[in-house]
Amino acid sequence: MILLKDSLGSLLKYPKRKNVNYTNFAENNGINPDLRKFETESKQVTLKFFMKADSEPEFRTKYNSFFAVINSTDYLILDFGLGITHKVRYDKTTSYSAPKILYKNTDKTGEFTMNFIEDENPVNKSVISPSGGIPLKGVYKINGVDFGDFGIHPDGNTGEALKYADVKEPFDDGREKYLGVRNLKHKETSIPLWFIADTKAQFINNYQAFWNSFAKTGLQLLYVKEIDREIDVYYTNCNNYSVSFGQKYCARFSLSFVIPKVTWL
Repeated sequence: MILLKDSLGSLLKYPKRKNVNYTNFAENNGINPDLRKFETESKQVTLKFFMKADSEPEFRTKYNSFFAVINSTDYLILDFGLGITHKVRYDKTTSYSAPKILYKNTDKTGEFTMNFIEDENPVNKSVISPSGGIPLKGVYKINGVDFGDFGIHPDGNTGEALKYADVKEPFDDGREKYLGVRNLKHKETSIPLWFIADTKAQFINNYQAFWNSFAKTGLQLLYVKEIDREIDVYYTNCNNYSVSFGQKYCARFSLSFVIPKVTWL
C-alpha cells in the first residue's frame, strides 16, 4: 500500500486558530482582540491510499485488515518519514475505487480516501531558528525575521495590505449619527506564499520554525515592504497547503492574519 503524494499537504497544513473574542466599538478605530491565549482547532487530515493485491479476494482481505488497524479505540501514530509524527484518530472513508486490473498486469489495484482528525498540533515548539533560506528577501518579516530566512517568499500579488479598510458605521447615540470622526474597521488579509528547501531536514526545520514565529499569544509584528513599516497582526488560519518533493522540497500555502487597527492609511 502506498500513500499518494498529494496527501502530504493535508498532513502539513497548519491548523486553524480557535476564534478570538474581541470588542468592537463604533467610536474606536478597529477592534480590541483578547489574545491572552493561543489555541488551535482540531484539524481534518485527508489521506489517499493506493493498494495492490494479486486477486480481488486478497485485495478485500488487505483492505479489511487495514481498516481494522486504523479503526482503533486509541490514537494512531502516523510516520511517513518526514521527521515529524502525527497523532490522529480515524473519522470516515470518503471515497473508494473498486479494484481493477492494471494495464498489461494481472494485479488488482484500488484507491480509497480516508479522513482522520488531528487534535494536537505536532510542531515542536522548541524549533525556533530557521536554516538555509533563500536570497530573495525584504518583502515580509515576522517579528524581525525575514520570510526568506525560512525559504519562504510571496506567491503572486503582495499588495493586499494597501487595500483601503472599510469604514465603520458612525457612532449613533439614538438621536444623531456623529460624522466628525470616521473610524476604520479591522482588516483581514490572506498572504499566498511558496516555500523551498534543499533537504528534507531543512524543510521540516523551517516548517516548524516558521509556525513558531507567529503562533503565539499577543500581537505579532509583520513588516510589509509595500508600506515600509511593521504592523500589528494575529494569525487566524492556513487556507491551503500543497507540497512537491523531488530534488528540492517545495510547498505552496496561504496564511490569514487579522490587522486589528489599520494605522497607516
